[in-house]
Amino acid sequence: MKFIETGVELRLTHILKYQGVIYNHEMDDIIGEMIHYIESKKGKAIRILTITKGLNFETGKQRLVMDFYIEMNQPTIGSNKFSYLPVYELTNCVVSKYKGHPQNASIATKEVNDYIKKHELEPISPVHQLMKIDKKTKKKEQKKNEVDLEVYIKVN
Repeated sequence: MKFIETGVELRLTHILKYQGVIYNHEMDDIIGEMIHYIESKKGKAIRILTITKGLNFETGKQRLVMDFYIEMNQPTIGSNKFSYLPVYELTNCVVSKYKGHPQNASIATKEVNDYIKKHELEPISPVHQLMKIDKKTKKKEQKKNEVDLEVYIKVN
């Protein structure tokens, strides 16, 4: 089942940002550390945006070149590890929405890429994966082991 939309804008406000070259298994720790920082400033995390910019093999092992953006309910200050952005926007995107088991989340990325190829569009951004943090349904979703994901790619 395909859930593709075109011409969509992605807009986040009050963002805590982390950039790094990491191993795949480090993602959850980084996100957890960012959420802890936000909560220490009396804020709440709303959505998590991950942007995979490429791969790095300098160490002989695959590492990901990534940005992590966490949208908050209020402005904050950055630190020596995290920076603060008031707004992040990405316009004219192809987007796919996925809700289900995390192991199958790559379906949304495949759908976006297939759509772009089929319609001969030119991708001009890396893949942006957006997950909503909803404390009310978090326990229910953990029981179902479900993610609610949107995949955005800006096109020309």
